[in-house]
Amino acid sequence: MQKNNSSLKIAIVILLILLSGSSFFLFTSMEEIKLKDNSITALTRESQLDKQNIAQLESNITNLRENLSITEELLKNETQTKQKLEEEIINLTMVSRSDYWVIGVDTNNIGHVIPLEVIIKEGSGNLFLNVANVLVDETMQSSAQTAIRVAREVTRTSLTDKDVLINIKSPAQEGQLTISGGSAGGAITVAAIAAMEGKSPRNDVLMTGTISTDHSIGQIGAARAKGIAARDNGAKLFLVPPGQAGEVGAIGIEVMEVRTIEEAVRYAI
Repeated sequence: MQKNNSSLKIAIVILLILLSGSSFFLFTSMEEIKLKDNSITALTRESQLDKQNIAQLESNITNLRENLSITEELLKNETQTKQKLEEEIINLTMVSRSDYWVIGVDTNNIGHVIPLEVIIKEGSGNLFLNVANVLVDETMQSSAQTAIRVAREVTRTSLTDKDVLINIKSPAQEGQLTISGGSAGGAITVAAIAAMEGKSPRNDVLMTGTISTDHSIGQIGAARAKGIAARDNGAKLFLVPPGQAGEVGAIGIEVMEVRTIEEAVRYAI
């Protein structure tokens, strides 16, 4: 009997120990759960704050984009207004002008005819070269200067109280066009001579070639591609430098070699 009581006591002690351990483990687990719940709650709050901040940032970005769009539109309008004012000023001070063509090539070596405008206006002997959507090399500026010098000599015109504006603007849809090696010099000279004489170049006579201070027409590249472009633009006669008619070949229009700008002017104006 006594032995049974001892065993019972031992069993009760073991149960109490197990119960205490279970209670401690349960208490510890509950505390961990509370801590995790608190962490989840804190994270949820942070997430909500982050969402609010993101929403605010998105709203700010939208506002900035709208403001940028408005600013760009205002800038575009101001630019257009400025261009119109500049054109009006040029028109008010313009003495004469002429429209002609230069010929460039694209990256596939296909020729393209590019509008050329020479304007002479009241000024102080300055030369302005404006090129748009056309890639030119370092010879273009000097070529334009030579063209105006030769045109003055041919027409015996003084420009001390005049400015000359040369505009070469290709339509943007034409892609990247190139004028290299001063190949537009001859055409610029023809257009400048026409402007100085108050005449108009012929639209059915186009030319290519460099211009030198001795009035000679120099050789260019891609002669055939440029001849085809001239033909496709309605030219009936294509003027080329000496020795390059053979490079152009048969293109369905007349191809003529000219040695000097004086020879070119006889056909082109």
